[in-house]
Amino acid sequence: MKRVFIILLILFSSSLPVFAKPPFDKLKDPNPLYPPIKVSALTNKSLVIPGEEFIFHLSVIVKTGWHIYSLSPLAGNEFLATQIFIDENVFREKSVWKEPKPVLIQDEAVGRIVNGHKGNVEFSITYLVPPKVRVDKYSISGKLIFRACDNQICTLPQELPFHTDILVTKK
Repeated sequence: MKRVFIILLILFSSSLPVFAKPPFDKLKDPNPLYPPIKVSALTNKSLVIPGEEFIFHLSVIVKTGWHIYSLSPLAGNEFLATQIFIDENVFREKSVWKEPKPVLIQDEAVGRIVNGHKGNVEFSITYLVPPKVRVDKYSISGKLIFRACDNQICTLPQELPFHTDILVTKK
């Protein structure tokens, strides 16, 4: 039995490259690991004072023909949700993440209707500068975790880092 298994394993393994197709064959980019989105982070103010609020924006550009999933998926699609994680910093969250109204997409890659985004997408969250924070330059960093699909294939979950700075100054 052990010999039969080993022989079948060798035969199957040697013929696999003949039948296998690269999963990113449909992508136009020469590097199949390059995600079809770009991410940038910025704030609505470059200078803030203690006690003031500001809005942090995460701008996502999704390549034409592709979509990413919403932060708020439809019931039963929770495993598809896009997630945003912010590294610990001195600022206090004043709101939850906001996103544009998702569109319903018939996603043939996963065989279901999903909440998603196409084109330019902007996520935002409001922060408060604590009243007793030191005057200094501070960083806001994090990562966007997403899956992108083009109705034929989906990427594996990917994470893209982002970063921006904000200056806290006196009144």
